[in-house]
Amino acid sequence: MKIAQFNSNLYRTEPNSCHAIYSHVAWLTNGLVDLGHEVTFYGAKNSKVNCHIESTLPAAASEIQIDENIRKYHTHLAASNCYSKADSYDIIHSHLNLVPTFYAPLVNTPTITSIHTPIKEELYKLMLKCSSGNYVSFSLAQRKAMPKLNWIGNIYHGIDTELFPFNPKPKPYLLYLGRVTEQKGVHLAIEAAKAAGMQLIIAGYSYQNEGYWYEQIEKHIDGVTVRYVGEANFDQKIDYLHNATALLFPTQVNEHFGYVMIEAMSCGTPVIGWKNGSVSEVIKNGETGYVVNSVKGMVKAIKSINKISRKATRERAERLFSVEKMVSGYQKIYEKIITESASKK
Repeated sequence: MKIAQFNSNLYRTEPNSCHAIYSHVAWLTNGLVDLGHEVTFYGAKNSKVNCHIESTLPAAASEIQIDENIRKYHTHLAASNCYSKADSYDIIHSHLNLVPTFYAPLVNTPTITSIHTPIKEELYKLMLKCSSGNYVSFSLAQRKAMPKLNWIGNIYHGIDTELFPFNPKPKPYLLYLGRVTEQKGVHLAIEAAKAAGMQLIIAGYSYQNEGYWYEQIEKHIDGVTVRYVGEANFDQKIDYLHNATALLFPTQVNEHFGYVMIEAMSCGTPVIGWKNGSVSEVIKNGETGYVVNSVKGMVKAIKSINKISRKATRERAERLFSVEKMVSGYQKIYEKIITESASKK
């Protein structure tokens, strides 16, 4: 197949990116190339993908001085460039929620769209005007937020499980890894870890201009019971996940997926997650972690974490959340949509 992958140019698309969308697209792109497909990538010029790159900027927008409004025009310029060459491809895969859906009806080549980020309320009505497109979800829970979209398939994210190696002998600490915001429930992780008598390491970007950081997080950081280590790079992230007794995932929003959960599970590290969004789909309750809905439940889960088999946790990650399974899933969807599109001509 001849496939166009279309992604944002804000950051580099590369396998070891700390930005989940960009690592996801890189693994998918490179996986498709490995299967023998001819792939063209539209995104940041200095991305690390094993195929031809089309770009309207000399580097990722975050690395050069460019006004945000001008960057939006570059997104449309990239989309027009891609769709002007639509006849060169069998299918176009968009990783932007909205922009390519404006161009898709103008060409015969089918487009599928992966919805990576929540649709803002003010854009939802506009999104519905494009609801007949081909949309792929990352979890069944994701569809509940936008039930009127034409969902054609569900494909869980995949990771390179060799990069997140199994560790049967963790160290005695709990881990929170992600953005330090109220929506992510970091304060709940702190409360639960303290109540359970275990050290908590917090790794992630903090918004220290927000009241949440000062009112509910900073005062608990003592370097011993609660450690804040800042935003982890890719290698540091693997090390923290690899050695943790458990990952705490107390999200207070309906997560579309939650990449960090499968990264932890690949290491054999069980996940204790709040019952929101995709958490119940990713975690096998009582087997690869625990699904809870209160701090009390999280404390109980922490104290029972040794009942979870790290080997079984790793096996679930290999079975359901590998790059190979993800790429295979997309390949099947591409073939299905291409066949259906050809039958309508």
